[in-house]
Amino acid sequence: MIKHNDYCIILAGGSGKRLWPVSRQIYPKQFMDLFGIGRSLLQQTYDRFAEIIPPEHIFVATYAGYVDLVLEQLPELRRDQILEEPVQLSTAPPVAWAAFHIEQIDPKANIIVSPADQIIINQERFKEDVREGLNYVEDHEEILALGAKPTMPNTSYGYIQKGELTSEEAPIYKVKSFSEKPSEEYARMFVDCGEFVWNTGLFLCQLPTLTRRLEQLMPGVAEHWREEKRVLTAEEERRLINQYYPASLRISIDLVILDQSTNVCVRECDFGWADVGSWDSVRNVMKKDVDGNAVDKGAIAMLSNCKDNVISVPNGTLVCLKDLSGYLVAMQQGVIVVCPNNNTDILRTYINQAQMDDEGKFV
Repeated sequence: MIKHNDYCIILAGGSGKRLWPVSRQIYPKQFMDLFGIGRSLLQQTYDRFAEIIPPEHIFVATYAGYVDLVLEQLPELRRDQILEEPVQLSTAPPVAWAAFHIEQIDPKANIIVSPADQIIINQERFKEDVREGLNYVEDHEEILALGAKPTMPNTSYGYIQKGELTSEEAPIYKVKSFSEKPSEEYARMFVDCGEFVWNTGLFLCQLPTLTRRLEQLMPGVAEHWREEKRVLTAEEERRLINQYYPASLRISIDLVILDQSTNVCVRECDFGWADVGSWDSVRNVMKKDVDGNAVDKGAIAMLSNCKDNVISVPNGTLVCLKDLSGYLVAMQQGVIVVCPNNNTDILRTYINQAQMDDEGKFV
């Protein structure tokens, strides 16, 4: 059943640098169909929530440079459902802005915050868990994180430690601790002990619970917003954001909620979740051959004594490899990258260098 006080905030403003060179500043990963299914990551995210949330209550927060891409991919959205960030920050500022925006529409709303770059395997289980989560937060002044049971010691994910069980009807626990992208040793320990779940970045709560926390991050916006004592027009709202948006505030909503809030609980879910934030995580989702090589649909690969590689090249491209293990081989728009597929530091170094060369045309 769709409830008319439920709202969704989809975060789609990132540049997707960890999937460079395929994901680029002008066309980042959330707008790409990475797995050849006919829908981009953003479109898939919208499709999931449109079956749970009234479509007119779904808002997409994105960078100003991506507004046209959002409108192109989601023509069903009204222009005022796209919240246009003047600068690219992390995820906490756009969530704060979206919360203030929804507060004008429905001060008693229930909210779910979602990244735009996830894969969900079991759609029906996902819908069930989200609906039950929204019902839970409607009756509790807590922030509810949805956690996925870990299947491997993945160092690209955050880990939430479960504390005291708070609900007998559903596996909901107080959050005991949070570790963001731990070392392999700690990740393995977290998986083995059974007390931890992966942080999916999906958060649910009552709107007042969210605004009380987030207005501390953007006091200028919150103060001037409430001084108006009226519903702002779209143009007035954009002008306010452009004037007071905290250009230096680079903090994720995950850290704000899991590291700095006390009224946080977590539900352990099993809907087949995967983040596609890095090449290593992409490989885990892609279909692989008997040697663990993940090759883009449409690419042609001739491999000899190769295993556990990721190959992402334009359709119809022939790739010939011998004696290569655990590497990324990616090509897009004049850039070829060959490096270990789990070493984000090397990729970051390449990106930083590319930004300084040739006026940044390769990023």
